[in-house]
Amino acid sequence: MKRIFIAAIAFLMLITSVSAYTDSFSTMNSDPLFLSLLDVIKNGGDAEAAEAAYDAYISQDISAVDRSRAEYHMVRYYMDKDNEDAAWEHFGLEKEAFNAIPESEGELQRRTAEADMVAAEYYITGKMGTGMDSSKLMKELYKDFPDEYYTTIQEAFRLLYTPPIAGGSYRKALRLINDVEKNQEGISKLEYYSMLVAKAMALSESDEFDESDDYLDEAESIYSFDNAIEDVRRDNRRGRR
Repeated sequence: MKRIFIAAIAFLMLITSVSAYTDSFSTMNSDPLFLSLLDVIKNGGDAEAAEAAYDAYISQDISAVDRSRAEYHMVRYYMDKDNEDAAWEHFGLEKEAFNAIPESEGELQRRTAEADMVAAEYYITGKMGTGMDSSKLMKELYKDFPDEYYTTIQEAFRLLYTPPIAGGSYRKALRLINDVEKNQEGISKLEYYSMLVAKAMALSESDEFDESDDYLDEAESIYSFDNAIEDVRRDNRRGRR
């Protein structure tokens, strides 16, 4: 009887592990036009191609939440292209989309859009207060929705970017990412890419520089335009000296 009980517990743990994470944005992350937009902006395509892909995506009948998240990616794209004016323009559109989200929208979707919006503002301004607001929103979002790919991976990034004195921890970040990596069935291309970058950052902080570069290589095989990747590679080179 005892063996049967132990086997049953092990089976339940296995079931829980396999279905540990969900992707509530799966519809957006599987939309061919959204994926085309990501391919352009996250591979460093020119502005004309980016705006064409953007126009094609938002011309659809999409939700205000999806529109808001698309604008977030455009803000990051233009800041990485050193075009702050265009970044501010898309940030204004992101705020409009956020304000248009209906009350009937799910809590996760609304709060994710808010967290993205504050993160986009911080990406433009770099203001400490905005960064702290962004970190707080993400921490609370993960606390309430710990079984989402997006919230878990973004919490790992938060822990990596936050100074240890303020609660950051690359060890905690690595544990989160390792768990996502073990339970990645159903993960979207975008979240998988984010997982690889977060893992590379955490490994770099752990002085596992060669393994970190391996994860960066795989990430770059998906999307090649990300300033964070070169930052981590630079840290890895310094760490080997």
